[in-house]
Amino acid sequence: MKKWLTGFLLALAFLCALAAPASAKTISSARSDHVFFYAENAAGKSVLLKVMSLSELKKLSHGQPDGSDYSISATDNYPTTQYCEARGFTVGELLDYVKSVTAVQGASALTYTGGDTLRLMATDGYGNYSRSWTCNQLYGVKRYYFEGLYDSSKGWNTGWEIAGEDNSKFGVTLDEYNRTYKDSDPYYANKRAVFAGGIETVPILATESYSGRTASETLAASAEAGLASYIRANGGIVAGCLKSVLTDACALRLSLPMTEADLMAAHRTAYDNFKWIYNLQLSMTDAPHMASLGTVAEPVPSFRLSGNTLTISFSCATGGASIYYGSDGAPQTRYTEPITLDVTGRDLTSDPVAIYVTAVKEGYDDAGVLTFQYPGMAPSFQTIYSGMTGADLTFTAAAGVSSADWSAWTDAMNFVSMKTPSGEGYATLGKSSYSFHNSAGTVTFEKSLFTEAGSYSFIFHAAKYANKGVSVTMKKSAPPLSCAGSFAFGSPVGISFGDADYSNGLSVYVTPEGGARTLVSSSYLDKTMFGQVSIKASYFTAASTAMPGAGTYTLELVNNNYSPAAQTVAVTLTREGTGFTDVTSDDWYAPAVAYVTGAGLFNGTGTATFSPGVPMTRAMFVTVLARMAGVPTGSGMATEFSDVPEDCWCSASVAWAVKNNIVTGYADGRFDPAGRITREQIAAILYRYVKSAGADVTASGTVSAFPDSAQISSWAQEPLAWAVGEKIIGGYADGRVDPKGTATRAQVAQILSNYGRRKGAGD
Repeated sequence: MKKWLTGFLLALAFLCALAAPASAKTISSARSDHVFFYAENAAGKSVLLKVMSLSELKKLSHGQPDGSDYSISATDNYPTTQYCEARGFTVGELLDYVKSVTAVQGASALTYTGGDTLRLMATDGYGNYSRSWTCNQLYGVKRYYFEGLYDSSKGWNTGWEIAGEDNSKFGVTLDEYNRTYKDSDPYYANKRAVFAGGIETVPILATESYSGRTASETLAASAEAGLASYIRANGGIVAGCLKSVLTDACALRLSLPMTEADLMAAHRTAYDNFKWIYNLQLSMTDAPHMASLGTVAEPVPSFRLSGNTLTISFSCATGGASIYYGSDGAPQTRYTEPITLDVTGRDLTSDPVAIYVTAVKEGYDDAGVLTFQYPGMAPSFQTIYSGMTGADLTFTAAAGVSSADWSAWTDAMNFVSMKTPSGEGYATLGKSSYSFHNSAGTVTFEKSLFTEAGSYSFIFHAAKYANKGVSVTMKKSAPPLSCAGSFAFGSPVGISFGDADYSNGLSVYVTPEGGARTLVSSSYLDKTMFGQVSIKASYFTAASTAMPGAGTYTLELVNNNYSPAAQTVAVTLTREGTGFTDVTSDDWYAPAVAYVTGAGLFNGTGTATFSPGVPMTRAMFVTVLARMAGVPTGSGMATEFSDVPEDCWCSASVAWAVKNNIVTGYADGRFDPAGRITREQIAAILYRYVKSAGADVTASGTVSAFPDSAQISSWAQEPLAWAVGEKIIGGYADGRVDPKGTATRAQVAQILSNYGRRKGAGD
């Protein structure tokens, strides 16, 4: 029944010109001056039975058998209750009336019983049935008015909610409440006292109603007024306090009394009192053989702009059909003559005129609510949510967009503008950066536009078309993860990925074997080491830990700025201290060894040895940095050094380091992979590594205070000053920095541990 041509809204000028008020449902909307009643037949057609006016339906309205208005009580998300008085009729009474006035053959067989469903559309629903109720749901259970809810000392409060305050639990049956919650409900007696005073009543469709919350005179956050003064004026009695202020402003309105289960579970029922109903559709479980007389042709609009006056006309090829239009999704005004609109000062390309229309005829099915726009609407795109940085981005015409419509739009294109994630506004793109393919119905943007992750927005500017805006999130390719796999329980668990930006927005989850997935609090994550995240040692003894002992765990790294958004690695925790026979827990370098092996930067030299006193070689240090960067290590890469052939175990690491200007080698063309690395070489290579990643390496320290500072090579002055300033490298007990001295595996482990924990690194 429903067909959408666009989803734009009329701007304020058009709203005023058409005299159709419009705003969000939470505040106000247009009442249903015309009410459309449909029923589905056995062929699946939604046949219009009757269009009724609100004044016509008011004649059906009544109060309760004693002549008083209906009283409706409801719980609400405010620390108060909502109260409504209304006059109206039941759904069954409405159906009986429709059957008595419609001329549609077969309508006499319509019922609303059992599982028969009534779908409801509000005036701000833009053609969508947003609520539905079966007869059993509305009338198959006893419903009550509970005046006791309003007792200031004994009545309802948010603490009554069985899921805890501000956590209303929907759909709880009375049996479930009694079985699961009754015995532990501290408010059980209060609720039963309210229930004992309940008055049985029924749901109605109200043509007149008034409602509000009971705690105060006004509630600024509420769409309705406080009713305290009305209640006081009525002698403290709630029922009857609104009888003099009933209004049809919210008509039609489903006024839905509470069930016993609603009261006991403290289900918030104010939401269920649905306002501004103008379209109802009956769908029976056993659909009747009620033939549709045909389908009403879609209304055809005509727009004519003369000076500052826009004239809108409609026609329909189906004889005897009526056209209704509206400015805010609800076609409530009968079309009898062209509509004129003053568009003085209005930029129609960015603020187009839209109008909602339906063409109907009793006994027929129709196209539902259609939306027309002036200027013309650009073709719809297939929805895409994300793309990849460094790759082309293509938008494709949605299904149903003809090649002729697509070509007409692209032929009229003036320019395209784009806003980047870090940009202040939109910039016009050069025509070489995008291309239209009319036969395929696509527009492709060149990959060089997407250099950063985040949201990109585009506006297409075409003559005689409204501007078309579209946004998409561009993601970076997720870096590969590197992890040692086995860690001593109680030592940090590190995962390397080589991309410094990957830490931003990164979350880590832990899943034990056979256990539940648990988020690791950010306070237990160390993201200070470049291109790495570590679960801190303190996490294993935290009350919230999901890693309480030795075992195998799955770590899931989630960053929605990357694709794939989630990656997993398996880790095993052991109770073997550092895991090395030559490193005891008392050794000064034991924490550093645990750090670098836990991060996957160092391997042991044997099955159970670390060899802390063995000198570190140049090849070993470059390989450690490659692991830190998350790039492949091993052989198989050609290098420019005569002593690092392609089949050398470190050729891939050395080739990577050369490519990124991290190492340069010696003047004679050698790299000297087996040479012992000096402390100033460590500082220089680490300095270049950090600089290659775009991080700040401004020298923040000084080396002049060291007694052997004259021995520092000129090329190492700035790197060593940086390392000293960042507390990565320090002097010995005798004050020397020993730039030409070599470093052991334990000493390099400590240097990298210092680097990983330096303040602000990787931020």
